[in-house]
Amino acid sequence: MNRYTIPNAPGSPDKRVTTAGWDAPLNTYWATAFDPPGSIDEEDVEVFWIGYTPCALPDVESLATALREHGVEIPPYTVDALRRDKPTEGESFAGRPATRLIAEMTRPHVPADQQARIDAALQVGGR
Repeated sequence: MNRYTIPNAPGSPDKRVTTAGWDAPLNTYWATAFDPPGSIDEEDVEVFWIGYTPCALPDVESLATALREHGVEIPPYTVDALRRDKPTEGESFAGRPATRLIAEMTRPHVPADQQARIDAALQVGGR
């Protein structure tokens, strides 16, 4: 899985780290933003985490749309890299040992269109 650091939303704290990538085992693009902890005893603070369930964000356009809701734009060179990652790394959700269990566990918690993508990935068997 490749991980790309992308620019933060305008007005974000200077030390915020926003990243994006393709997750082949979950067949989804994803993005996260974390702020550093306030002290050494604390954890990083999650600002957002999108694309953490199977087949949530199937293409770069859906990732870009989800990121815009957080004020984040993906640079063109990162868009190009993300588009190359999916075919290079493949879609391996269906080939994982716990895939069917994960699909059933997420079923009540994801939108119908996402569940349809999960079911299709199970039928096709991934790449």
